[in-house]
Amino acid sequence: MEYRRETIDGTNFNHPKILYKYRDWHNQYHKKILTENKIYFSSPSKFEDQYDCHLTEIFPQKCELYDCFLEIANSNYPNISRRGKREFARYWSKHSPLAHPDERSKIVTEYTQEFNDRFGVLSMTADCNNNAMWEKYANQHKGLCIGFDSEMLFERVGGGGKVEYVNHLPVIEFLKDDVKSWHIKNIFFKEDKWSFEKEYRLHKMWGYKATDDERNVELPQSCIIEVILGKDMPPQEKEEIQEIIKNKYPHAKIIEEVCTI
Repeated sequence: MEYRRETIDGTNFNHPKILYKYRDWHNQYHKKILTENKIYFSSPSKFEDQYDCHLTEIFPQKCELYDCFLEIANSNYPNISRRGKREFARYWSKHSPLAHPDERSKIVTEYTQEFNDRFGVLSMTADCNNNAMWEKYANQHKGLCIGFDSEMLFERVGGGGKVEYVNHLPVIEFLKDDVKSWHIKNIFFKEDKWSFEKEYRLHKMWGYKATDDERNVELPQSCIIEVILGKDMPPQEKEEIQEIIKNKYPHAKIIEEVCTI
């Protein structure tokens, strides 16, 4: 497998030259990849895995809040007295929404909703010969697997990276994790039971609640470079896809999946 070096979200990693998306040709939305050259960036609220992009968050105790606000006072208000800084820290460690579970829960709920509304994920894979993926995402080998030029994908979309699979998911530590650490933990870690997917993911963030139409992002036609037809796909559907490829993506290679069992 050929790899390319990329810097995504400020982190260096290698990614395959081709990334794949398994699709069910009976699903009208899945067809848009070929008929309209569009890929869909799903909201995390629609994920099968409830922890995907929604890791557990650990919030500070009151004593930790005091230390945090004292540090803020030292940094932002260097000219006030030591007593004034301690009073500032005591006040905010008691009155900050983080110190009150109900208020904190409300803030988290609102933020989660906003995150789901504005964030989108495109899940890809490095493996086009994965029986479990054919069964789960391509209608039991009756669908197809589409290969994309990964460099074009990242150039068009922007952020993304390789998913790491772990036995125990990391947690978000509210005071200790900076924005980059929060982002990497929350977006690129999944439980080991999903490791069969060998996932690479791309993501987008809108400045507002994204509609379904906006989540369907159009790609250059040259981005699609392979189309693999499932071994159990009906002949009529194979002909339909082959005709689309001939007319819209003449540069793309058409491959028929071979049963390896």
